[in-house]
Amino acid sequence: MKKYKLILYVILALAIIPARVFCYEGQVEDISRSKYFPAVKKVISEAKESIYMVMFKVGLRPYDKNSSVYQLIDELINAHKRGVKVKVILDQNIPFIEKDNIDEWAVEDKNTWCYKALKDAGIEIDYDEPSKYLHAKALVIDKEMVILGSTNWTESALHRNFETNVLIKSKELAEELLKEFQEIKIEDGRDIKDLKTLTPLSWKFLEYPKLAGRMMNTHDERAFDLYLLFLKDFDGNNEAKITLDYDKLAKSLDFYGKMDRTDYRRQIIRTARVLEKKYNLIKFSPQYGKDAVIYLLDYANPEKAYTYPDKWYFEVLADYWEYGWDKKLSMRAKFCWLINLAYVSISDAKPWWFSSLEVLSKRFNVGTWMISKGMQELRKLNLIDVEYSPMDSKDPKNRSAKSYKVLPLYDPEWLEKEWDKLILKYEEGTVQKARGLAEIVFEENVPEIVEDIIKEIDRLGITKVKTAFDIIAKKNIDNPKRCYQYVKGILENF
Repeated sequence: MKKYKLILYVILALAIIPARVFCYEGQVEDISRSKYFPAVKKVISEAKESIYMVMFKVGLRPYDKNSSVYQLIDELINAHKRGVKVKVILDQNIPFIEKDNIDEWAVEDKNTWCYKALKDAGIEIDYDEPSKYLHAKALVIDKEMVILGSTNWTESALHRNFETNVLIKSKELAEELLKEFQEIKIEDGRDIKDLKTLTPLSWKFLEYPKLAGRMMNTHDERAFDLYLLFLKDFDGNNEAKITLDYDKLAKSLDFYGKMDRTDYRRQIIRTARVLEKKYNLIKFSPQYGKDAVIYLLDYANPEKAYTYPDKWYFEVLADYWEYGWDKKLSMRAKFCWLINLAYVSISDAKPWWFSSLEVLSKRFNVGTWMISKGMQELRKLNLIDVEYSPMDSKDPKNRSAKSYKVLPLYDPEWLEKEWDKLILKYEEGTVQKARGLAEIVFEENVPEIVEDIIKEIDRLGITKVKTAFDIIAKKNIDNPKRCYQYVKGILENF
């Protein structure tokens, strides 16, 4: 292999920050096409101090240990084990693919298996923030060796595509790239399992035809809410006994201040009777002048006391009540939120999970329309992300399942403050106009994207920006191109 010592005019453009041009002197080696994989594997295996990687796509198949991608990931893990500092940043957006033969695109998200493998190994790994693409394919090893080029870590890119890459030995370039990496905005999210949790909730509550699904189909929202509050207050005692605090429950159910104490006690007792008689979930014996007591019952055998589930369960987040989402969400959205928590708890691709509407409908005993509407509401409120697989050009009905990403619950008051900040900065009419456009791509509750739309209007004018959104608005809501990233692609061509 020939190596050249050249003056390098390097354009650093990571697709998330403005491009910059620098001049460096360094030793350059061409590692294009088939030379890339062995060269990268060798450099990683010889790393002594540090490896920093920024990558658009890592198409890891976790069970294909013979694949080249698996071997590269394995080298990163081995480097970490021998004391090398390894840090990785991945893009989290699913690419637009319009080919008929999609051989390695995973519906769960293109990078989740890599994220999981490296995270489980103890390596520092993050996603960039989701409103922009992180399109770089770059590594910096030992603050001296730099690998730049067009190659993603996929089997196609490593062995079939025409890719160009260089390995550059230059401390100056390495230093500058590391500075650029520091400017990448990391997703400000929290791992679901790190959040404050409450009483575990069994899958049985969602799956048994006579429980949650029946509540949905008969619109027993008050019974649904009250039962979750009972589970919230359950302390694990052997009798599954709970003493009712009517005032506390009235506040939680949003009765307090809207009706007098006699009326809201009557409403709570009436709803508790529904849980007892219709659903066999509790035993209830109120006595005049005394605190009411209820006993939680086992789902399969109402003669037995309820106990915490020890398998096939998930945990309802405390923020669900503390932030008032139990009042803000519709019943179908609350039900779908529980479905999201349930599925992500067993997913091998956290925070993503996937399923078709038909499977969810059958499993949870409700209609596909209800689930679709509930998921759309959660998406609009930025509580989940939804990705749709590309349509089959030969048979549009033949599509993979949707994939869903669980996002952290946020305080609605925080969001209102963010809107106030934008209004002070850009004026209310401008913000509302941008939010109206953002609604087309289900991002009207993401301040960062709304602000980016405002900046695009300032840059290109409202006519061009509206034209781009009008193009996207014509696409069905389940079209993977109906998203802000695709709008940005249209705007870049204006």
